[in-house]
Amino acid sequence: FGCVNLKGELVVPFVYDAIVIHDLRAVVMQKNGSQYAYGLIDLNNRIILPLIYQKIVPLGTLRYAVQDFSGKTAICSEEGKWSTGFDIDSVSAFRHDLAVLYKNLHVGVIDRSGEIRVEPVYRDVQIVEPGLVQTRKANAWKVIDLHQKELRRLDADELEPIGRNRNRAKFNGLSGVVDSVFNKVLPIEFDYVGPVSQEKLIVRKKNKYGLIRTNQSVILPIEFDSLILEGHLLRTSHTEAGIRRWDLYDTVGVRKTTASYEFIGPWNGSFFPVRQHGYSGAIDRVGKEQIACVYDSLLSADEIHCVVKFRGQFGAITLDDHWKILPQRNPIMLLPGGLYMEIEGGLKKILDFSGQLLYFTDNPLFIFPDHLVEKLPDGTEKEINFQGQIISRKTAITVKEQQSFEEHEGLTVIHRDGKFGFVDSQGRLRIANRYEGAGDFNEGLAPIRLLGKWGFIDNTDQIIVQPAYDKMPVLRDGVAHVNRNGKEGLIDRSGALLLDLRYDTIRHQQDGSYLLIKDGLVGLADAGGKILLEPRFESLEPAGQHHVIVRQNGRYGLLTRDGLSVFPIQYDYLVYQRGTETFFVRESFPWETKQIK
Repeated sequence: FGCVNLKGELVVPFVYDAIVIHDLRAVVMQKNGSQYAYGLIDLNNRIILPLIYQKIVPLGTLRYAVQDFSGKTAICSEEGKWSTGFDIDSVSAFRHDLAVLYKNLHVGVIDRSGEIRVEPVYRDVQIVEPGLVQTRKANAWKVIDLHQKELRRLDADELEPIGRNRNRAKFNGLSGVVDSVFNKVLPIEFDYVGPVSQEKLIVRKKNKYGLIRTNQSVILPIEFDSLILEGHLLRTSHTEAGIRRWDLYDTVGVRKTTASYEFIGPWNGSFFPVRQHGYSGAIDRVGKEQIACVYDSLLSADEIHCVVKFRGQFGAITLDDHWKILPQRNPIMLLPGGLYMEIEGGLKKILDFSGQLLYFTDNPLFIFPDHLVEKLPDGTEKEINFQGQIISRKTAITVKEQQSFEEHEGLTVIHRDGKFGFVDSQGRLRIANRYEGAGDFNEGLAPIRLLGKWGFIDNTDQIIVQPAYDKMPVLRDGVAHVNRNGKEGLIDRSGALLLDLRYDTIRHQQDGSYLLIKDGLVGLADAGGKILLEPRFESLEPAGQHHVIVRQNGRYGLLTRDGLSVFPIQYDYLVYQRGTETFFVRESFPWETKQIK
């Protein structure tokens, strides 16, 4: 490329690979190997900046951002006078003679003379009008103790655990790794960092993946299109002459496959399925091709055999690639115990690999890990072992409206002719089927419904809690969760009220306490129904044995279980660190306005 003036006179010779004109200047490019070198000239081909830079971008107000091949940026004038050194990560276009300056992941403000007007210590900066900018600090993540003493601090947008004592820290779209007290493990410079396993992790930069250690040593360079961890192995893909190719590596960086494949699938318990030249095969965990790539597809496999589709027909091979069932028209399916099922229309045949027929049926057949179940047209179910022998037969219940349940505490609910009762393990009626509903015995009591209401009886059919509730109550550790008129409460096993029926929902917690929910807010009661915290919080979760984390108006704080404030409700993130009696907190900051004179 070159330039001519309006008279057709050549003013810039045809020596450049690209030219972009900006007013009275031109950014010029020449290709050097696989990359371009940038320079700046005037329209008479006077060299202002030589062709030695990685990029040159106009910023307005007669200023240019010039990036060197280390990735650092400086600002210069249209005459090539430098306003700054090459210590800037990037810079925005000028607006009102000011530009946003990016440096070490933070931002500030610089003027056209190169003077920093707002130090680059902020997360965000907006230039509002001449002499007026808005700034916002980065989120502050802190480790604090129960006395709110700050133990460590980190500026980051997000922080999440990715392994033991390892956390992913994100800032301005980049990720790194810190430990549980915010010591830097990996710098915040990656587009992605994966979970940490044995101090190794997958990372991504500029859409390429690699495998590194947390000490920053490289196992696989960051040059792959994908890296998929499979235990101690990695399925990798890269582009070669415009074609995606797959390989298998181990996690110390040794390539296992001797040839690349069109695709390597996930380990299925027996092999890695692969494709080559449009055909399917398999490789083992050391990368050796154990099934040649000659099949239409590999359909299923166990530890000995693999069902394949070959030239449109179905067959089975051993895992060392020898035919056991030659290709045939009928689909086949592997079964446990060295058997298979052949499906011919609606007929299902169970055979061994010698071809001996063990069982056949045209009824529905259901496969379980250790047996088959055949369902006959009359509803009878036959349980069959994998040798074709009938183990048991369950005849369909023909008595109308009869239903049986599982045994609990020696008694089983039975539903017959629309009523519920209880039988013992011998099938003898112990509690007459006179109830409208019943539940299993638990802690010596069973819920029953009578005249449309629920209560409890004991195993002698004595009513212990009068039927007075709308839903089946749940008894746990001597306390029953009950419902009436859409409200919930707690009673003891004698029916005495422990907690008034005034809550929308009551939820039992693992520690035995109860969450109390009313009008969308949450409170807490102890295992005996004593109210600890009235429902006035948006969320509530335990933090050790003596504290709870609460949220109110979108902010988090810490209370004792009986409601005393430990941390004020001021944090927008608060997580208990079990075992250390410390907490992760996040504090965000509002926008602030600054005058620049």
